[in-house]
Amino acid sequence: MPDIASPAEIMSERLLCCICGRSTSDSEDYVLLGISSPSGAAEQWLGAHAEHLNGVLARGFSVEVHMM
Repeated sequence: MPDIASPAEIMSERLLCCICGRSTSDSEDYVLLGISSPSGAAEQWLGAHAEHLNGVLARGFSVEVHMM
């Protein structure tokens, strides 16, 4: 089975923040979220500032960004 690159590896531009709608191009806390359904092959990709995403997640859930 061939290796398939993830969208995070092949996307040449960052997406706008799905929470505030602003650019994420200079953000150190950029998060790329993938959503899929077991009933189909479709995928949806969303970009967000981690701080904004944390502001809308349910209690007990959080996102941390670690520089690698």
